[in-house]
Amino acid sequence: MQRLNITLLAGWLLASAPLTQAAPGDHVRAALAPVAPGMVRVELDLQFDKGEPPTGVMDVDPGSRQRSTHSLAELVAEERPLETTGFLVAPGRVVAMDWTVHPRFVKAIHVRTETGETTASVDGYATDQWAVFLKLDGPLPGATPLGFGKGNAAFIATHYRYEGGMIRELLPFPGRVMETEGQKLWRVVENQGVAISTNGTALGLLLTRRVPLDDSWQGSPTSWDQVPKARYDQLLQQVGQMSDQSLLRTRLSLRSPKPTPGANRRRFPMDDEDSDDSSTERDVVGVVLAPNRVAVLAALRPSTTARLQRIQLHPAKGEPVNAKFVASLKDYGVIVVEPEKPLAHPLAVSTRPASDFIEKLSYRIDLALQGENRVQYLHHARIGAVHVGARLEAFPELADMSDTQNAFLVSPKMELVAFPVDARNRNRPTARRNRMGDGADLTPARLILRAIEGLPATADPANIPVGEADENRLAWLGTELQAMTRELARANQVSEQTQDGGSGAMVTYVHPGSPAAKAGIPPGAILLRLRVPGEPVPIEVEIEDDPRRGQPFPWERLDEVPEQYFERLPTPWAPAENAFTRALTDLGFGRKFTLEYIVDGKVRQLDLEVTASPAHYDSAPKYKAESVGLTVRDLTYDVRRYTQRRADEPGVIVSKIEAGSKASIAGIKPFEIVTHINDQPVANIQEFETRTKTGGELRLSVKRMAKGRIVTLKAD
Repeated sequence: MQRLNITLLAGWLLASAPLTQAAPGDHVRAALAPVAPGMVRVELDLQFDKGEPPTGVMDVDPGSRQRSTHSLAELVAEERPLETTGFLVAPGRVVAMDWTVHPRFVKAIHVRTETGETTASVDGYATDQWAVFLKLDGPLPGATPLGFGKGNAAFIATHYRYEGGMIRELLPFPGRVMETEGQKLWRVVENQGVAISTNGTALGLLLTRRVPLDDSWQGSPTSWDQVPKARYDQLLQQVGQMSDQSLLRTRLSLRSPKPTPGANRRRFPMDDEDSDDSSTERDVVGVVLAPNRVAVLAALRPSTTARLQRIQLHPAKGEPVNAKFVASLKDYGVIVVEPEKPLAHPLAVSTRPASDFIEKLSYRIDLALQGENRVQYLHHARIGAVHVGARLEAFPELADMSDTQNAFLVSPKMELVAFPVDARNRNRPTARRNRMGDGADLTPARLILRAIEGLPATADPANIPVGEADENRLAWLGTELQAMTRELARANQVSEQTQDGGSGAMVTYVHPGSPAAKAGIPPGAILLRLRVPGEPVPIEVEIEDDPRRGQPFPWERLDEVPEQYFERLPTPWAPAENAFTRALTDLGFGRKFTLEYIVDGKVRQLDLEVTASPAHYDSAPKYKAESVGLTVRDLTYDVRRYTQRRADEPGVIVSKIEAGSKASIAGIKPFEIVTHINDQPVANIQEFETRTKTGGELRLSVKRMAKGRIVTLKAD
């Protein structure tokens, strides 16, 4: 709606009034005069609390259509109050737009007129209107309570700051009407204020964006349904008790990830809120939705969930309860667990859509976990709008646009309405777009409950805990790939199919006996994408270049590398895990898919199944010889490919050397191959263990690529 020109408004008033000698502006002032003494300015002095700034955006002015982008923290820094329009509705009582800022950030509330001011305190909250009631601490000079009558609404009058000063504005009464799918009719109010008749009689306050089509909204706000401050405080105590009983600190215990010397463990973005992928203890929130079902808010990638060993639920009071893993939800960053004994206080979940709560009073729990400590704040919130998400579901957005990362919304009936959940990206991770989700959104609780009740169909079968031996297992196609570039795409005339080299990968080698070899995929083929039944978006094949592998491995200068840098050396061969093999693994072993690829300029399709790879370097069995400070692994397909060793040739590869150990002093280096001990061949780690446990002098035949030597050391 465009701002109404004051001259045109005056002409409109003149056209409907008897011809007089009054100036046009007199009729505007005549319409505003009866309500102007009842319009006051409400100012909130904001503050930081415990070093935290108030969060949100200054957008609570009931009249202004100039949506401010000033954050509340900026207001504190600029020593500006948070301003909104208030209406004196009874002696000593003001109604204003509800700012929904937690009281800990509000230092003082002032109510002002042009000639005076006083302080105020919150007296109550409207349940169905976006409004708060204030009790004045003293008289307010220049203000007169609004007197409400009945009549035909013609205008909305409001009062706000504009271009550095306070102005009053008169707008036509809304004529826009909408009908919902439930056949409810609403009058849409774009600007909030006091509705008046043509002669300036106040008919009612419009502090909401939707009002009934009839005149039921008319009358004094003192008759609105409201929660008095004392009752509000009691309800917050009840909400806090719900939180203590049903929002549980949940400890996830994981095995330490298996380190590989020099491996780039941060090839992929982190999977959840904890950026430390090596952490073995994580404290997250568990939401009790049934006596035997808890939704644990942790968006773990399959490679992290694989390391999950123990789950403990910690009520705010009482002993912890062990729980077992049930499933990871496919579409949400939630782990479903079952406590070993039923829990006594499951939350009731609202079955109503989020749109039913727009602008209505809800209660808010801000719960953050700082290690084992629960940091909790209770207040209220109002849903300002909803946005359409996956499958046309409505997701709520708070009116104050504050941070909702830790926010749980509860209805006046003490039902859980929404809480923050990471939505998993149904297009599986790739090198350039590898995200499990788009961050935690306020998600209707009924959607999570529905997903839990829909198990196992709603589970991700690939995102489960596994044994230590299977922790680093991978799927494979059996190909070595070269990342696509713009130049490579144009040279092979595949720019259109690869988004000008933005996706796709060229096959440089096919391992014998692999799925690719059996399917006849030749070197030089260009892999495009995977199409998976049940997945709405195809998975583009993408490989991330590792700049450290652009240069040959420095075998000739390996003796110059100090031992403290051994673990930083990257493997001479490309790791078996890349964005492509990770995407295949995350689909789940046994999952069917269709591979699209190009051979000889023609696009072909091949139906395949996700297959587990043979042992690769990261997953190879290993043995640590404590007596000499040396860890070795079995030779795997990727190592043999790089070192050009046949399957029948003996050897184990050095994967770690302890600093200051006998092996280090003797000059053994990472990635060298031990083929014999005391002239006896060593085919695997079992034989290496047998040979070294004899003690005494050990003569190791060591290969560094094509060069061999004998290293002698004495084992304890």
